Amino acid sequence: MKKSLLFWLYFVLSILLATYFATRIITCYLGRGPISYVKHIEITSDNRDADLEPIGFAVGIRHGTTLRSLDLHQINNRVMAVPGIKNAATRRLPNGNLIIKTQHYNAVAMWTDGAMYYPLADDGTKIETPLEKPDENTIVFSGNLPNDLTEIISGVSGLSEYIDYINMVESRRWNIHTKNGTIIYLPEDNPISAINKINVLNQTHQILSRDIGIIDMRDNARILIKAKK
Repeated sequence: MKKSLLFWLYFVLSILLATYFATRIITCYLGRGPISYVKHIEITSDNRDADLEPIGFAVGIRHGTTLRSLDLHQINNRVMAVPGIKNAATRRLPNGNLIIKTQHYNAVAMWTDGAMYYPLADDGTKIETPLEKPDENTIVFSGNLPNDLTEIISGVSGLSEYIDYINMVESRRWNIHTKNGTIIYLPEDNPISAINKINVLNQTHQILSRDIGIIDMRDNARILIKAKK
């Protein structure tokens, strides 16, 4: 008897639950009911200091927008088009909330076209809006860039206060232009070793503060120094 009652109880409950969820699905599909509309939009970033307002503008969705009218792929593409966004994921929750998670590029240097200065990510991507002047002691690049700036930025970090800008020659090697007017020719192979030698020479002999035109490091066996003309 008890087993029979439990069976019918579970049977009735399953029917009620099935009816409830079917009704919610149908009303949502027809654009009716509370879960058919966007109730809350949550935007997050891996960068705590990131400005999320441009992302909100790019999303362009207001509270109360019907879920049926949303194209998540299109929304995500608009978010990805925001300057400084490296990656984004947009999803809709069953309760009607819209969740947008973003990953921002981190500026590690700057690139200049000769007039403006653009913040750079470590993969050479120009991010954010350009500035009229570079940030103090920020490494500045000019010309073509490789896909990875990590090694060269790390190598010259100890000389940042002396560097005006760095440019790549024929996509093979780097030249360092100092604020004092000196040009340092780095070798194609192992430029970091050459930079370390310059750093030691500068610490011991203040070589970057002298009236030097060119420091040629391309020959590993010797360093050629030419005075300014």
